[in-house]
Amino acid sequence: MNGLFLQGGGAKGAFQAGVIYGLYEKGYKFDIISGTSIGAINSYFIYKNQIEELKNFWLKNRFKNFNEGMTSDKVIDNQGIIDYLSKLEGLNETVKNIYVNYVHVQNKEFKEMVVDITKVSDECKLKAVKYSSLLPYRMKEYNSIEDVKNNFDSSVMRKNFYEDLKLNVYEGYNLDGGIANNDFLNPFIKNNVDRLYLIVFHKNYRVPDYIKTIYSMDDIIIIEPKTDFKPNDTLRLERDFLNDIFEEGYSISKKI
Repeated sequence: MNGLFLQGGGAKGAFQAGVIYGLYEKGYKFDIISGTSIGAINSYFIYKNQIEELKNFWLKNRFKNFNEGMTSDKVIDNQGIIDYLSKLEGLNETVKNIYVNYVHVQNKEFKEMVVDITKVSDECKLKAVKYSSLLPYRMKEYNSIEDVKNNFDSSVMRKNFYEDLKLNVYEGYNLDGGIANNDFLNPFIKNNVDRLYLIVFHKNYRVPDYIKTIYSMDDIIIIEPKTDFKPNDTLRLERDFLNDIFEEGYSISKKI
């Protein structure tokens, strides 16, 4: 059995998608998948067995019509993407489990929630993916969505979120899983696999110790980019950028 971990990273998900596309083109199949944030979105394409559409989603710039509905006061809204996913048909019968995570905010604290989307209704699947990729952000501090994109920094987002959490700004919200755990490898404790593939977004990725106690490093394949991503690349939904990093991921997949 093969396992696949899809890290969160916004627009950098195009790199992830390029790797996925290349691996499936080579005949790789995955039984257990975990994904957070954009990883949850990409995992949904795998769940629906829509690998070609995954490529189209990133290379044909399906984001270009989402910008107008992308903002609200407190989050970077992703409903346009979820609407797109809701139209996908099909089912990948190889996949046994796909786990996505998100955080639920209650009483000025948050708790990580985990959903196996293969075990819930279609409505609950899409809700879990939406929550997993719903970034909290102080939208009112920016003049436009372009201003948000150009200045996005996940470390600033995280700092502001913790401040707003104590002010009860996000009471009752379900938000991006990466806030709690962007190394969402916990599902591979209970679900042991023969080979574990990790698609991550920075160089020299360090595998969590709890995974190394279960798996030999010989059975863990870390797939990381050559590109040094910048903080604002998370929202860099530009055609040339997305195409370039998709092709980078695709090229790397051919050497695995």
